[in-house]
Amino acid sequence: MIGADEDVDFDVLFLSGIDWRAMIPIGERDEYRRPIINIVQHVWHACPNDRLNRHRFLPHKAIRICVSPEIAKAILRTGRVRGPVFTIPNALELDALEADRAPARDIDVLVAANKQPELGRAVAARLRAPGRVVELVAERIPRDALLDLMRRARVSVLVPNPKEGFYLPALEGMALGTLVVCPDCIGNRSFCLPGENCFRPDYDEDAIVAAAAEALRDDARAQALRARALETAAAHDMPGGRRAFLDILDRVDELWATA
Repeated sequence: MIGADEDVDFDVLFLSGIDWRAMIPIGERDEYRRPIINIVQHVWHACPNDRLNRHRFLPHKAIRICVSPEIAKAILRTGRVRGPVFTIPNALELDALEADRAPARDIDVLVAANKQPELGRAVAARLRAPGRVVELVAERIPRDALLDLMRRARVSVLVPNPKEGFYLPALEGMALGTLVVCPDCIGNRSFCLPGENCFRPDYDEDAIVAAAAEALRDDARAQALRARALETAAAHDMPGGRRAFLDILDRVDELWATA
């Protein structure tokens, strides 16, 4: 989040995910000598059944920055967190997306489902119809290639995992002017606002297909959703997140002393 041209001088340890295990001996985790900023990127941190057991690190003293409000709510509900919790949602480099470079929308529906390929194939098969161009992405492809497909698509059906921390492709799709259909995956609730800027059906094949079919009508409502989605993307531009992050760094000694 810090720009390359910014001179920041601080003595802080940054941890993400299971970095606790690799960076700090067990006996030093509760009272570490340097301030720790823990970047929390998934709601799984709040789940006792997480396969990586990230839940175990919550009682260790840290200044936590969550990448979505849903993550912050989830970890705070555990009652196990020691230290302050902040939310700085994931952000976009809007200029780099070049949303205004969009070509003609020659794809009716893009189904991007590399995380859930079987579900994606089923949805794409049901959306195919005579005269309708349906593009399916059921494997990992370069990010730039996916962005180009979203630039070309009238509607983008994005299929995340059932639980995400912050599902960035949905926000990128909004910035690129495609009408986003993205099922509820917890970490998209703060910015995927159904009926306001996108379609957010239940995480269910029938519900996803029905939402995509409605989005394809491309009526006045769809145009209004696209316009509001562009506003949502603009509100997640990178400078705002950078300012919030630097504000925490300015107060890091105070925050650490009271954690």
